[in-house]
Amino acid sequence: MATALLSLGANTPNKREAITNAIKAIGQIASITAQTPIYETPAEGSIVAQPYANALLLITTAGEYATLRETFKNWEKEAGRTPQSKLQGIVPLDIDIIKWNDTLLKERDMEYEYMKKGLQLLDNTHC
Repeated sequence: MATALLSLGANTPNKREAITNAIKAIGQIASITAQTPIYETPAEGSIVAQPYANALLLITTAGEYATLRETFKNWEKEAGRTPQSKLQGIVPLDIDIIKWNDTLLKERDMEYEYMKKGLQLLDNTHC
């Protein structure tokens, strides 16, 4: 079994629904061991100032990293994410694997406020 820290985000008008649906779908393919509530943050590093809805999840899975990553990228496309939308700063759904087992994959993301806030919320769910 592998463990992973996932970051979910969206900045479209239905952003909370997109995150909620993604969490439900992740729960169908992995065991969610902890999660934050959905929380909003200002856009960071985006050309669009639209606020984001975010959530962090801790999961355990029997799946392989590459398969899980491909699944998430397919879900992003199904939600409407395209190379053009990415260039425009429109994010219908983003699912990133931040940490896989003991390996931090997205070190730069750890510096963003949305991640700091999410990690704080995640810690509070374990109290």
